Amino acid sequence: MKKHLLPLVHLVLCTTVAVHDAVAQNDIENVIVETYYISGANDATDTIGGGLAQGSRTYRVHIDLAAGASLRALYGNSDHPLRITSTAPFFNHLDRGRTYGHEINNGALDEGTTALDSWLSLGAASNQRYGIPKADDTDGSIIGGANNDGGSAEIAGGLLVENDPAIIHALTERDGLTGLNGGVALPPNFNVTGDDPVTVFRDSTLHPEFLSTDVRIGCSTPGVHGPTADNIILVAQLTTIGELSFELNIEVQRADGTLLRYVASDSVLNNGETASGLLSYPPVCGCTDPDFLEYDPTAGCDDGSCQTAIVFGCMDQAACNYDPGANFHVPVLCCYGPDQCNGLDIALVCPTLNIDDLAASDVGVHPNPVIDRIRITSARIAGNGGAYTLLDGSGRSLRTGSLDRSPENHIDVSALPSGVYLLRIGTGERNLTVRIIKT
Repeated sequence: MKKHLLPLVHLVLCTTVAVHDAVAQNDIENVIVETYYISGANDATDTIGGGLAQGSRTYRVHIDLAAGASLRALYGNSDHPLRITSTAPFFNHLDRGRTYGHEINNGALDEGTTALDSWLSLGAASNQRYGIPKADDTDGSIIGGANNDGGSAEIAGGLLVENDPAIIHALTERDGLTGLNGGVALPPNFNVTGDDPVTVFRDSTLHPEFLSTDVRIGCSTPGVHGPTADNIILVAQLTTIGELSFELNIEVQRADGTLLRYVASDSVLNNGETASGLLSYPPVCGCTDPDFLEYDPTAGCDDGSCQTAIVFGCMDQAACNYDPGANFHVPVLCCYGPDQCNGLDIALVCPTLNIDDLAASDVGVHPNPVIDRIRITSARIAGNGGAYTLLDGSGRSLRTGSLDRSPENHIDVSALPSGVYLLRIGTGERNLTVRIIKT
């Protein structure tokens, strides 16, 4: 590679790397909606909890953040409502139901169906334990089967023993809880402003939706990190026999203190907000690969629509290195001839072009803009003759003709509509392309 081509290639490569870095550094790596448990007939016997319907599903929603990032808040405003909805009411334990995970008494988790209560969270599943995906749980269960008191009916063998095929790990094996070595799971300076979720997520409530345009459920710096190296944070546990859907908006703090907002919808994006399709459920799918033209940064899952790989190149048909295979135009890659090659080595980027090609000083094209006739003057043409091709702005050939061995040739363009055209002039192997404006 010629040394004076390196700076430009370096610039293009750096630009490409910067795009990939922006994607790679996305603070939200994933949103995990886990089917935590599916209730059976025995679970419905626990009348202390309020009669959990058989077949109810308990979902846990986890947000997987990049390393070093922390969760500061869940929020909703007029542009981005916080919405958590089911087609049936959420299950709230009548006796020990709470609004937030860190309010659940750790000692009550093994009592009947308390562990299936619906609540919101900033990481905690009880006042002493964090919630983690069951697949990451390595210390077994404290809430299911023989560990459970059986509830009001005192079922032999306890409750929460169902092992539906849709559940990856039974609660009797893994409960998705991790301890804090005697610590407490209260988020730092936990606070709630605006609409209080207690109206939907508390004992004795029967509501199928929490929808707010004015709520912030948050904490102070440094925010909440996941309890494991994966930095996965539990944000909700929701039990319902209906179909779940949600749109979440979150505040994320990076390790350097930068506070960013990620929203489920891109219909309105205010300063500091970034849309993420991961925050909607069921997710809206699209192309998730930034190396393709179809890439949709708001897609929450990949639907196979990535079809057209991005190819960088010069897409100007007037350039000697026009690349018909490119679909992402990089103007600084275009070369038009000697002294018009953006500092590139013309012999390298246009190897089929004679290095002694016509220079703009060799040919006079007047007037430009033109009304009716183009006048071409050239000593080279006068001695050797030549040919011309007139193309429209998209590179389609409109007319071709010969140039006489005379000091001056004329091309009639009076019948052409106003616009930008390309005039390609050639004398043997030497060529020149000029932009013409027709008025």
